[in-house]
Amino acid sequence: MKHVVFAHRKLSFGGGERVLLEQVAALAGLPVKVSVIFRKEPGKRDIEPELRQRNPNVAEVLHLPGALGAFRWLRRTRPDLLVLCNHKGVQRALPWLARFGVRIPTVLTLHEHYERHLRKYRGVRNLVDRWICTYDFTAAVRQHLGTAPCSIIHPLYPRAVVEPVGAEARRTARIALGVPEHAVVVGYAGQMDARKATADVIRFAARLGEQLPDPLHLLLAGREDQAYAQEIQDALEDERLLDHCTRTGPLKDLSPAFAALDLYVMTSRNEGFFPLALIEALERGVPVLAPTVGGIGTMLKDGEGGFLISKPDDRKAIEDGLLRAAAARIAPLLADPAAWEAQRAKAHAFGTALTRDYDAAAKFRDAVAAWL
Repeated sequence: MKHVVFAHRKLSFGGGERVLLEQVAALAGLPVKVSVIFRKEPGKRDIEPELRQRNPNVAEVLHLPGALGAFRWLRRTRPDLLVLCNHKGVQRALPWLARFGVRIPTVLTLHEHYERHLRKYRGVRNLVDRWICTYDFTAAVRQHLGTAPCSIIHPLYPRAVVEPVGAEARRTARIALGVPEHAVVVGYAGQMDARKATADVIRFAARLGEQLPDPLHLLLAGREDQAYAQEIQDALEDERLLDHCTRTGPLKDLSPAFAALDLYVMTSRNEGFFPLALIEALERGVPVLAPTVGGIGTMLKDGEGGFLISKPDDRKAIEDGLLRAAAARIAPLLADPAAWEAQRAKAHAFGTALTRDYDAAAKFRDAVAAWL
């Protein structure tokens, strides 16, 4: 059997980890032995059960963080293909392996087009046989990393049909979460940390609430990074939203949180192609507000079930003026039931069409076929 190694940053839940999972699953029907190595958070192996369930040929899942350990392991195993994504130990080991005459065919998955992100891979650019880009930023790859072939594979995967959330389902979800039934409910569901910049969701909600005739309630659902929780608390206090906010903490199922929302708000400093959370909101008929980071601006049409905040960089927070402008644009639509129902219908139509008839697994198999 051929041996394919996936080298990844971590195995806790996240968008990049979903791409890893689907890439591994794409090889399930082939006579290929699979190993997965990762470098961070050894105690968080959230996706390991699904990795093994969706590809029975996963032979081992190893925490292998450092360059020396990666060098020794790869030199001993000599896989037929390495699929790499942000594993610094492996990246440092590859040039040394080449010096010792060990040249492993390497495919490298890129999630962002920003120079800061691409620069991380300059040390291995001459050892990469193919780049996989999650949206089309081939020109940036050519500029910063070289001429190896690029495959554009959007991380869009088949999903079960999701019906749009109706008034009764919305009411039921709000009761279950302890959210006021008749308020305008905006918020966020997912991991909350400095990169997701959840404090900016709070600031936007405050700006929106100033312009709405009806009471506004903020819903923050999901796991809060311990180092970031105080910033969330401070923002709620600064914007006087403590008494108008529900913080659920970690939930096994975020579906009720999405169902409870009138507007899903994302204010991330950076993202990859198109976050799964946006799809989960849209397919339920929940309009979204999101920044033009990663590939979001290449897919989401402003005013068609979603609203965009122009954000050209991947490091700074969204300026307050942009949050105010977005609030001023959305508030009249939210205050008009017919206009917002039209936005809900557009969101559902776009969210369901996005993943329809797109076979990312086949595209990945084509990209790596030369080595299998």
